[in-house]
Amino acid sequence: IMDMEKGTITDIFVYEHRGASPRPVTSCQATVQDGLADDWHGQDVDRQISILSEEAREQKEGFCLKKFKENIRTRGMDLAQVKPGDQLKTSQVTFEITGVFKKCYPDLCPLAQSGKPCLLRDHALFARVSKGGTLHAGDDISREPASK
Repeated sequence: IMDMEKGTITDIFVYEHRGASPRPVTSCQATVQDGLADDWHGQDVDRQISILSEEAREQKEGFCLKKFKENIRTRGMDLAQVKPGDQLKTSQVTFEITGVFKKCYPDLCPLAQSGKPCLLRDHALFARVSKGGTLHAGDDISREPASK
């Protein structure tokens, strides 16, 4: 059952360099300067962290889904409701959402060609760390909408 505001971090992945295979970790440090410890994505200040729902990953279809490399996978929170400027918080770490994945490749994607909805377009987020700490698989994560 999806709760719009709360969920759980099911998996954390670190990519040591561009093109690297994901290295699953049970916990890691997240810092404002570097994003996740040992992850190369931290070099891009607006896209330090990528977040994807387990529900979208289970879709299994689509050109982009095969290419998308999330750092954090969540379950239970409706990521389609999350907007840039919102914050996602665990007990220690705060992420500020900087973008939502919207790019589509209809010429390359059988899912788009079939007209089926792609969960990646609404359930894949980019974020930066605004408050550092230790992140654990199994942590509760909650959404705090941006103040208007």
